[in-house]
Amino acid sequence: MKLWEKIFISTLLIFEIFFISSSIYLINRSFNLNLDSEINSGISEQNRLCMSLTAETYLAKMHQSTDDIQTELSKDNTDSIISTYMNYFNGEKIFINVTDKNNKEIFNNFIAKVTKTKDQINMPLNKFTYVIKDVDGNSYLFIDKTISLNDNKYNISYIKEISYVYENEKYMFNLLMKLNLFLCITLAVVMIVLSKFIIKPVNKLIKSTREISEGNFSVRVKVDTQDEIGLLAKNFNNMADVIEDKIQALENVSEDKQRFIDNLAHELRTPLTSIIGYSDFLRTNRCDEETTIQALSYIYSEGKRMEMLSSKLMDLIILKKENFDMKIIGVKELLYKINNFLTPKLKAKAIDLKITSEDFSILMDKELMIILISNLIDNAAKASKNGDEICIKAYMEEVPVIEVKDVGVGISKEDIEKIFEPFYMVDKSRDRRNNGAGLGLALCSKIAEIHNAKIHVESELGKGTTIKILLICP
Repeated sequence: MKLWEKIFISTLLIFEIFFISSSIYLINRSFNLNLDSEINSGISEQNRLCMSLTAETYLAKMHQSTDDIQTELSKDNTDSIISTYMNYFNGEKIFINVTDKNNKEIFNNFIAKVTKTKDQINMPLNKFTYVIKDVDGNSYLFIDKTISLNDNKYNISYIKEISYVYENEKYMFNLLMKLNLFLCITLAVVMIVLSKFIIKPVNKLIKSTREISEGNFSVRVKVDTQDEIGLLAKNFNNMADVIEDKIQALENVSEDKQRFIDNLAHELRTPLTSIIGYSDFLRTNRCDEETTIQALSYIYSEGKRMEMLSSKLMDLIILKKENFDMKIIGVKELLYKINNFLTPKLKAKAIDLKITSEDFSILMDKELMIILISNLIDNAAKASKNGDEICIKAYMEEVPVIEVKDVGVGISKEDIEKIFEPFYMVDKSRDRRNNGAGLGLALCSKIAEIHNAKIHVESELGKGTTIKILLICP
């Protein structure tokens, strides 16, 4: 069942329950009030009638008395007075029935025959009772009261037609059914239109989610309302933005991984081809000593290059761990330690490493920081000519800075943005001659990220390169 159908049916049911129950209550309340009013009015009218009849018989009795001698009226005279008085009574839809204690009818202008009950005949004096009876399709109110006239008991029945009370109730119920039918149809039309209008933004959300599930992550919901649905649409769009960003990030990672694998396969294939080729040559040919040594040298150099490549890959894998040994280390002491470590390699190209450092300490993983700075110096040495100078400076600005500067071949602006990608090499022929694989700066970028540091590169072709490591103070 759709949401708009649930809203429509729920609203209609609630309306029906409330409207029908409240209408029935009001109709019954009105009926009871009208009926009570007729009963009270009938009782009052009957009391006045009985009082008038008592007064009439008393006057007749006084008129018949002579001197101061009071005489009692006979029952026949009393019956005659009652009958004569009642003949003057003429009420619209009101009838009178008078009987004596023997149930003899003294006066009756009610045409229909109604059987008296024993309780009505033998009621106590000046007490009344009432009952409602249906006679010939009409409803009548019977109010009975027993009075004493000249020591004779009479039952006075005040009869009043109250059919209109029941007819009014029936009319109100019929009107209720018609009104309910009209209101249900009207409410149904209004609720269907209103539900469709309310659900319209939700349908937009459904359509958008369907398109996103089909792979169109750029879809957004255009809902301008300020209600909960508008807030839902806004949150949905925010969620879609996050999903799109995550998907893009995953695609980039996937592309990077694929490019990494392709480059790795390429880097491994070249030395392996050389190793296999020279090995096969030595296996299948008798060579002089010089040729053999030359072939073995090629095999050795390519093997060393594969060893270096595997070492760099292992370093990148290690950097994915999170249990780094962070300690406060003096930068000046660290740089001189790195100088001692790299001196033999730098002497091979007669490169001078000049160190200038202020005395301060930072929070670092010592071994990782040695790898970072060593790789930067190694790259600077590869880009420099024999006899060039590499300068390392450590100083304080807004944050601690370690700077590695060379006067080598430099890097173009187009290449600066790519040098931290794995296997990317600015000058492939030069890097291969130096057993390079393009992993050094990618390793440096990961180590800098671990230390919340930033690497800033300034370079110009033919004039050298300056790389700054901007560190966070402990």
